[in-house]
Amino acid sequence: MKIFLLKSFWEKLLKPNNIILLSGLITIIFSLVTQNSVIYALVILFPLLLIFSIFSFRYPVFLFILIFILNYYLLGLTRYIEASGVSYLMDGLMFVTLIMIIFHSLLYKNVEWKILRKNYLFWGMTVWMFYCILQLANPSAHIQAWITNRGLAFNGCIITLIASVLLIKRKHLDGILIIYSILTLTAVVKVLWQRYIGWDYAELRWLNNGGALTHLIMTGTRYFSFFSDAGNFGSNMGCAGIVFIISALFTKSKLKSIYYIAVGSGAFYAMMLSGTRGAMIVPLAGLALYTLLSKNFKLMALSGTMLVFIYIFFAFTMIGQGNQQIRRMRTAFRPTADASFNVRRENKKILAEYLKYKPFGEGIGLSGVENKKFSTRLTTMIPHDSTYVKIWVETGIVGVIFYLGILFFTISYCSYLLLFKIKDKELRGYLSALLCGIFGMLLSAYGNAFWGQFPTNIIAFVGLTLILNGERIEQDMNEKREENQSLYKLIN
Repeated sequence: MKIFLLKSFWEKLLKPNNIILLSGLITIIFSLVTQNSVIYALVILFPLLLIFSIFSFRYPVFLFILIFILNYYLLGLTRYIEASGVSYLMDGLMFVTLIMIIFHSLLYKNVEWKILRKNYLFWGMTVWMFYCILQLANPSAHIQAWITNRGLAFNGCIITLIASVLLIKRKHLDGILIIYSILTLTAVVKVLWQRYIGWDYAELRWLNNGGALTHLIMTGTRYFSFFSDAGNFGSNMGCAGIVFIISALFTKSKLKSIYYIAVGSGAFYAMMLSGTRGAMIVPLAGLALYTLLSKNFKLMALSGTMLVFIYIFFAFTMIGQGNQQIRRMRTAFRPTADASFNVRRENKKILAEYLKYKPFGEGIGLSGVENKKFSTRLTTMIPHDSTYVKIWVETGIVGVIFYLGILFFTISYCSYLLLFKIKDKELRGYLSALLCGIFGMLLSAYGNAFWGQFPTNIIAFVGLTLILNGERIEQDMNEKREENQSLYKLIN
C-alpha cells in the first residue's frame, strides 16, 4: 500500500504543470535565501510574461499597439533611465511581432498577405531597403555608422509590412486614433508642466549637457515635452492638431467631436510653445491639401480663407509681436531676415560642391555633427538641419530623389483613393485627416531633421498604411452592415 501511494505521489509530482510550479517555488526560496532580487523578480513576472506572449501570439495586433505606444515615450524615458541601444529594443520588438504574425498565419490561416500586392509604399520601401544595403559597398561608407543608422533602411519597410496585414478593420482605425489622441494629450500636459511649473531634474540635466544651446535662446524658450527636441515635438504637435481638428468635422459622435477639437486645439498650442518655425508648415500644408480632398466647396472656401488669413497674419502684420512664440513663428515667413536660415543656405552650398561627383552620397550615418564620433570628415562637420539634406548627403542625389519619390507618390496615390475610391464619408474624413497631417510633417522635414526619429516614423508609416488599406477597411464596414441588416430581418 505504501509503495502504491508513493508511486502515485511521484506520478502526480512528475506532471509538467507540477514540475513547473515546484521549480518556481524552489527558485523563489533560493532567491530569498541568497537575497538575489533579480531572480526573484524574473520568477514572479514569468507567469505574466507567459500570458502576455500567448495573448500576443493569438492577437499580434495587441503587441503592435504596445509598440506604437512605447515608441511615443521611448526617447523621453531615456532622460530618466540611463539606457543605450533603445533602437535595438524597438528593432527586436518589431522582429518578434513579425515572427508572431508568421506563426499566427500558419496556425490560424487568417492573415491577409494578399493585401500587400497593392501596397506600393511597402514595395517602394523594400526596394529602398536593398538600395541602402548596397550602400555598404560605397567606397566612403563606414560600417559602424551604417549599423547605428540602419533605421533609415529598414523601418519604413517593416512598419508598413506589419501594419498592412494587421490594421485592416474599422475598429483598428478607431483604436489607433483614440490611442494617438491620448498620447497627444500626455505630450500637451507635459509641455504645459514645463511652461507653467518648470523643468524636472532630468530635463535640467539634459539642458545643462548641451540642450540649452538650442532650446534656451534669445528669442525665447523652446519647449520639447518628452520628445527628443523642440523641432521633433513641434512638428508632431502640428500633425496631431490637423489630424484631430479635421477628424472632429467628420465624426458622427458629438461627444467625440468635442473631444477631438479639444485634443487638436491643445496640440496647436503645444506646437506654438515648441518655438519651432518649421512646424508652421505642418498645419498650413495640411490645410492646403485638405482643400483639395474635401470635395466640399463650402469647406474648400473656408479652408482657403483660413490659409490666406494665417499667411497674412504672420507675413504682413506685427500683431502679437510681444508674444515670444508668435514672434519666433513669424520669422518662418521672413526667412532671409533670419541668420540661422542664411547659415543653413551657405552650408548647403558647401555640401553641394562636395557631393558634385558623389551621386550615391557619402554613406549612411555620415552626415551631421552627431555622427562625428564615427568619422571626422566634411559631412560630419556641418549640421544637416534637415531630413532631406541628411538623406541627400548619406545616399546621394539618386537616393534622395528615390526616397522622396516613393513618399510623394504614395501621398498622391492615397489622395486618389480618398477622392475616388473611399465612399463612406466618416471613413474618408478620418483618413484625409491622417494624410493631411503626414503630408505636413513630410514638408516640415525639409527644415528639421526629425523624420527618422521616434515617434515620427511609426506615426507616418502607420498612417499612410491605414489610408492604403482604406478600401479593405470600407469592405469590412460594409460586411458588418450587411450582417446587421440580415440579423435585423431574421429577428423581425
